[in-house]
Amino acid sequence: MSTAPVNPSSSIVDATMVDYSNRRAACQAFRTHHIPYTYWYEDALRYHGSSTILFSLYLLVNSVPEAQRCLRSLGWMPGELSAYAPQYFDPAVDEHVVLVHPENPKTIVVLMFSSVWPGIVPSADDRDEAHYPPLPQLHNALAQRFLDTECDAFRRYLNLQLGYLYECPAAASPDFVDALPPDIQQFHLDWRSETHRMHAKKTIEHEREIRAQARQGQWKLMHEGTAALGGLKIDWEYEAKLLAKMQGNETQRTST
Repeated sequence: MSTAPVNPSSSIVDATMVDYSNRRAACQAFRTHHIPYTYWYEDALRYHGSSTILFSLYLLVNSVPEAQRCLRSLGWMPGELSAYAPQYFDPAVDEHVVLVHPENPKTIVVLMFSSVWPGIVPSADDRDEAHYPPLPQLHNALAQRFLDTECDAFRRYLNLQLGYLYECPAAASPDFVDALPPDIQQFHLDWRSETHRMHAKKTIEHEREIRAQARQGQWKLMHEGTAALGGLKIDWEYEAKLLAKMQGNETQRTST
């Protein structure tokens, strides 16, 4: 269940209206007070070379209450993201808090528990760069939650995050699969093969079964992808016809 505060005096902030000048003020406070944190979502993706735009600052922490107390003691106020913000959490799993900088309402931080993201251990290092997760860890955590969640809106958001992750140069390396945990390697290969509709329920069930077998040591990697075994396949011929039809309609519309 979410613990995002609902308060008549809280600020409702638009995630697209972010002040970049001091958007990491919370991180500076955490380093000063030795609060472990990990950059998440867009900040982590941009660090590894993705073209995604930065929105609100999402941080994973060991303890949301502890991190919240730290910032509240420095004047940060409760806030809420806009109703138009994406579904960045699973309501059945993720507790989160939104806080707004005391001097700049456009500086927003969203705090979430790291414990629900597999393999993520926030650092208390004094160096800012030490708080970015390695790309394989970022991929694993996003992909595991992608398969685990029953919240379709959250899965769509993770689908977008994974799409941006695959823009990162390291993710395109043939060696990237070897850096991933064994139970998520086939998911990566299937995504790269572009043969499945990865967010479809049929594919989720297919990938969950593969993951279960991998965890039991009973799965042999298929580098060509597993479309022949199950999941919802992409009909590229249909997609090409649909695209051609749309382009034809657009040409006809602009010529009249």
